[in-house]
Amino acid sequence: MKKIFTIILVIGHWSLVNGQTLSPKVLATSGGYFTGGGNSLSWTLGETFNATLQNGSYMLTQGEQQPYITLRILNLRAFIEGFYLAGTGTQQPVLLNAGVGSDPTICDSITVELHDQFDPTITVSTNFVALHTDGWAEVRLPTALNGGSYYVAIKTRNAIETWSKLPVTLGTTTNFDFTGQ
Repeated sequence: MKKIFTIILVIGHWSLVNGQTLSPKVLATSGGYFTGGGNSLSWTLGETFNATLQNGSYMLTQGEQQPYITLRILNLRAFIEGFYLAGTGTQQPVLLNAGVGSDPTICDSITVELHDQFDPTITVSTNFVALHTDGWAEVRLPTALNGGSYYVAIKTRNAIETWSKLPVTLGTTTNFDFTGQ
């Protein structure tokens, strides 16, 4: 009896030490970080699109709860030919029409990549963002990319991959219009 009790105790202890744990995951479109009086508050709200940003040995995955970082903005303008409504300067709200989304200002999702200006085979940043019906998409980038020049590439599920003709130099807020290239 003592032997059985010892075996049960060892197995119970082992299962507590090696038990499976689940980590909560938060996908956030908005959030913030505040400090005051020696206290801090970090919060997030639900998200539709995720982005993973890389610079050298640093990686940031947007959408997961992380320390607050100041971001830079790249505003892109592009139209997907099959979705463009001629003469209106707008695109169809494809996701809404397909019953996938509820926002009438979103056309589709796109992948935006930044590539090294000296070796374009090196992808510096990859972002999955919403392309709006007016052709604009907002890409949030870490401050480490500020001042650097990168080729901008857009990938969609329904069009040919498109790159900027020349590297684009990033500032605090940078606008780049693919329709004017």
